[in-house]
Amino acid sequence: MRPIKNISALFILVLLYGCIKPYVPLIETNAKNKYVVSGRITDNEGWQEVDVSMSSPIESPSYIPVPNCQVKILDDKGNVFPLNEFAPGSYHAWIGQEYLVHGNSYKVKVTTPSGEELESGFDKMPAGPALDSVYYIIQDGTIPSGFIHKIMQFYVDLYAEGNYSQYYKWEITETWEYHAAHAIEYYYDGTFHKVDPPDSTNVVCWITVPAKNIFTLSTKNLTSNIYKEFPLHYIDGGSSRLGILYSMMVRQQALSEKAYNYWEQLRINSNEQGGLYEKQPLAIKGNMVNVSNPDKSVLGYFYAASESSRRYFYKDIQGIVLGFDKNCTEDGLGRNGWAEFSPPDYPVYYYFPATWYVLILTPDCVDCRMAGGKTVKPDFWP
Repeated sequence: MRPIKNISALFILVLLYGCIKPYVPLIETNAKNKYVVSGRITDNEGWQEVDVSMSSPIESPSYIPVPNCQVKILDDKGNVFPLNEFAPGSYHAWIGQEYLVHGNSYKVKVTTPSGEELESGFDKMPAGPALDSVYYIIQDGTIPSGFIHKIMQFYVDLYAEGNYSQYYKWEITETWEYHAAHAIEYYYDGTFHKVDPPDSTNVVCWITVPAKNIFTLSTKNLTSNIYKEFPLHYIDGGSSRLGILYSMMVRQQALSEKAYNYWEQLRINSNEQGGLYEKQPLAIKGNMVNVSNPDKSVLGYFYAASESSRRYFYKDIQGIVLGFDKNCTEDGLGRNGWAEFSPPDYPVYYYFPATWYVLILTPDCVDCRMAGGKTVKPDFWP
């Protein structure tokens, strides 16, 4: 290495190596107060939905719906489908099968309450095959804690030979049943109460969430439009998902090339980011524009897809060792006994593991809703 003769060059190197700061993405400021329009139209007769919201700062993400918009879906045959608002910022319309044709193109138009016109480009609806085999393999996997455990890894096979799209996305929606550790039998609110029979109203819950990752596949560079063992999500025994009964809805969507490219960029940005020191976030451009103010960018994407779906149920999985936290803390009475509790603590739930001993229960021990679920049984639950 040659010596540095120029003191200015030395000063610059010191700055470079001594003053490295974390990369703060521009999205932190540039993505504030932008409209976000997302939605799709599929080849299945039924409700087609579009959401309109405002973006939020990356340091405090939240959903900010935009109500009272005028929203409509149009096709390239001159048909117009007005959407009605069924929840703040969420709009839908029932579209019959005769209008959902492979090869037709669709777009969305939004008029905001302030009068701004937002519009997507046309997206052509491709043809796609029915969802084929979805299955799992018990294998070794590294879970977030860093330990290697047996996991339940899901896969899907794709058979799309013929006049089918070469671009695909899978969406997974998970639902599982879980239980609170105790029914309400004893509680204290300044007076001791016994509930007979014990109150099990909030013992059984169900929770429904979308899988976090994005699953996309292109067969464009393959010799055939077939792919076996494409990996989806996985479950390990440290999750309560497999404790009682687990279900997942799998939706397979055939996409246009443009829609695939958008979702593939999102996949790379979210699934494979790794860290801001390893890869800067992609600047992902959707197909939405602000017609009223072209210099004001709009986030999101509206696309047309051929969709096939199927629901699966799983329980008592051989090879998976369960070991999840039941979200319940049980403690003995302190030195001051019941005098430790005052009205802000009421009601104080407890039970007797033995006739001579009492354990205090935290509220999540008797109320499964505190873990995010609901006590309303889903219509599809067996």
